[in-house]
Amino acid sequence: MSPGDASGLITIGKWMLCTLFIVAGICNCMPPRPKDHIDRMAGFGVPLPAFAFWFGTAMEFVGVALVLTGWHADIGVWLLIAFTVIAGGLFHRFWLVDDPMRRHQLRIALLNNIAVVGGLLVLLNLVMVKT
Repeated sequence: MSPGDASGLITIGKWMLCTLFIVAGICNCMPPRPKDHIDRMAGFGVPLPAFAFWFGTAMEFVGVALVLTGWHADIGVWLLIAFTVIAGGLFHRFWLVDDPMRRHQLRIALLNNIAVVGGLLVLLNLVMVKT
């Protein structure tokens, strides 16, 4: 990487963003996590919670694959943005929690999701400029 050439930094950033989704996706597929998530989604009133969980997981992994291969990377970024926004809205509803420590943890988790979406928007811009 030469001075003024940011391609190495972009590659590192892409991998760092995608690593978050890969690790979280794998962890969420390990027993007993799918059942826990599906039960929570059912409690939130999500229609067809098992389908929604597995569809969201597929969106996550397909998005990562598209971003890392560069094949329709813009679609991959949009899938990851949609996944992050929906998952954050479902699972990090801090305003509904009475326990101050849990409320604080959920608020931080939602803010982290907002930051990830910001990084994905930057990546989307880079991907769209490249094509």
